[in-house]
Amino acid sequence: MNKTMLGLVVIPLILSGCVKKAEEKPVEKAEKTSNIKANEDSQKEENQIPAMIASSFLVKFEQPKICGPNPDVEGVVCTSKEAIALKSNIGWIDQVIDKEIRKDYTDALTPVSEKQKQLNQTQAEGLNNWSESVVYRFNGQFGQYVQISKVSSEYSGGAHGISAFEDYIFDLKSKKRIGLKDIVVNGKMDALKDALWKQYEYWCQENDMEPSISKEDFKVSENFYINQSGGVTFDYQLYELAPYAAGPVSLELYDTDQLIKSDFLPPMPTLKTEM
Repeated sequence: MNKTMLGLVVIPLILSGCVKKAEEKPVEKAEKTSNIKANEDSQKEENQIPAMIASSFLVKFEQPKICGPNPDVEGVVCTSKEAIALKSNIGWIDQVIDKEIRKDYTDALTPVSEKQKQLNQTQAEGLNNWSESVVYRFNGQFGQYVQISKVSSEYSGGAHGISAFEDYIFDLKSKKRIGLKDIVVNGKMDALKDALWKQYEYWCQENDMEPSISKEDFKVSENFYINQSGGVTFDYQLYELAPYAAGPVSLELYDTDQLIKSDFLPPMPTLKTEM
């Protein structure tokens, strides 16, 4: 083969190599762009805050009524049990509630033996008909925070039953329950206590009562929820701040900018003014 023919053979090979490399570059660029977009979309999905949608349902117990002897009571005691839970689109919150119910109502969820089944058919008399119940309610959402309340009721004989209340605030971003220390501005716990004590004194005046405890013994309740209007309500259980007849006490605080972190206060509605 002469030099002229060799040159003709080499040139197309070189040209084809250049074309191949030129074709590869747009493909690589497209792949990189696609990966960047996928990462951005993934980050957007992570930053999105879902709106919680919840409905209530009655938990199915194996033993909705449990009867048996009680060492402190004459005769057989029968206790009726009921739990109303939540089913929502936020699975981890549902699991928190489910775990609590399984812990508090282990006996009611336990498969019944034949002996216990027969005992559960007992008809208890008078004050020996006891009851335990719990209800979870979805109380709304502002931003990344979901609020749920829990009301537990128990009757075990006597003149009346007892109810207990618990407020929950869940952070959808961190997937954690928010506690008192999370919402209070650093160094402002004492100021918060003073503000609540004043509200308690106002409450006593309105109800024509004297405070049931001293200011030294008064504590900031770990039970609280955020009002949609921007304030914070602190709930106290029966007997904590007043006699049973007065019921549970709720103390509301407004103008809390200096006490409560702004992250935990819903934005105030803006009023449109006509020009």
